[in-house]
Amino acid sequence: MKFQRDAEQQVKRETDMGFLWTVTGLWALLLSFGISAAFHEGGLFGLAVMLVGWGPLGLLIWFVFNRATKREAAHAAMLNEAGVQPSSGCDHTEKGAGIAINKQAKTLTMLINGFWKTYPYADVRGWETRKERAGEVVGVGLAAGTAALGANFRAERAAAANTGLFVTVKDVENPKWRIEMRDDGIQARWMEILRQEINES
Repeated sequence: MKFQRDAEQQVKRETDMGFLWTVTGLWALLLSFGISAAFHEGGLFGLAVMLVGWGPLGLLIWFVFNRATKREAAHAAMLNEAGVQPSSGCDHTEKGAGIAINKQAKTLTMLINGFWKTYPYADVRGWETRKERAGEVVGVGLAAGTAALGANFRAERAAAANTGLFVTVKDVENPKWRIEMRDDGIQARWMEILRQEINES
């Protein structure tokens, strides 16, 4: 389904961001060695080398802050619609995904990538938590090391997609939600919240 594909694409983008951070950081570091020599050649040439070296890293930092601002706004809008007070202990957000429970209205609201939906307790079919760790491939030599790096990124992406709180609901369009939740303690807390609220209330 489109919704699940979008969630899987989000996991892929998050994993790729780590790779992008590494590449741009190394690029900036590498060109930094030439910046001081470039400034001896002339001010404009040195400035150009510095911009080429540090420009991509600066753009990446701007992108990360901009995305964080958008995620915070989406989470605040979701909480407002769900009728849940921020920091009340009835919500969780992580990497653009979120969950909120309104104990008075007996509803569960979930958020992924700026899209959220509210369900009454009766429409929640089940939930589970999973935590998967990626294996590691080790390569000897430049070619094998490069291939191993790619394999490790793919394994990390697959493990991230299988980690979190998974909630199934009575919804043909969006039957399964994956809420980003890496910490074991937070996973256990939300399992207990859902058991107490949906099973026992």
